[in-house]
Amino acid sequence: MKRLFIPTILILTLILAACSGLPTSSPTPLPTVSLDPVSQGESSTDGLTASGIIVPLREAQLSFPAVGRVKTVEVKVGDKVTAGQIIVTLDTALLEARVREAQANWDVADIQLRFLKRVGTAEQNLESAEADLERAQALLDSARAALEAQSALTAPFDATVVAVDTVAGETVVPGRVVVTLGDLSRFRIETTDLSELDVTRVKIGQTAKVFIEALNEEIEGKVVDIALFSSTLGGDVVFTVTIELGKQPQGLRWGMSADVTIETK
Repeated sequence: MKRLFIPTILILTLILAACSGLPTSSPTPLPTVSLDPVSQGESSTDGLTASGIIVPLREAQLSFPAVGRVKTVEVKVGDKVTAGQIIVTLDTALLEARVREAQANWDVADIQLRFLKRVGTAEQNLESAEADLERAQALLDSARAALEAQSALTAPFDATVVAVDTVAGETVVPGRVVVTLGDLSRFRIETTDLSELDVTRVKIGQTAKVFIEALNEEIEGKVVDIALFSSTLGGDVVFTVTIELGKQPQGLRWGMSADVTIETK
């Protein structure tokens, strides 16, 4: 048993000595990657860039304040209208009936008050009759105002009809836009994505450059308005800045997109 044990120890010793003589390999170093700073957007110390859209000088979306049936539509898309011109009319038969009813109620209240004054009734009865007459007058005034306000839609300013969304005989509801007007005599730019951080650098009167891709043309302009209230875009807070164009190129249309650079230096 001792004879077998001693040779085994010798063999193991020789193997370990041989292994210790082998060259040791060091681990291969991993390549290093340098990370550039994250870009902070398109703003710089001299200017801000933003997306924009072409809008008319003024626009109006017309709707009726109450339910009614359309009697006539006096315009079509592309028509030019002047301030005060009738655009759409309603059938006023029901409104006229309400005015007549209110007038009749007022007449009754007036006759009743006159009668009580003539016969010398108690003061309490007179006060009640006077209150009835005042209520009748209020209802009459309301009916007349409704007839005047709801009988027709008129143009608030000189404009072009850009959309008509109703026809004669159709019933319309309050707030539903039936006609859209735009003053297309001049166009402006409104930014759509200027952040709350960047808008603090914008001032009225600053110059701007506007590139309109559809026309492949760059136009100079200036800031004429900065929104007092924010809106949201994809969860971000943005403010609309309005830019007046230095010229009105041929082919400019409502809704075209633009790239805006505002010089803030």
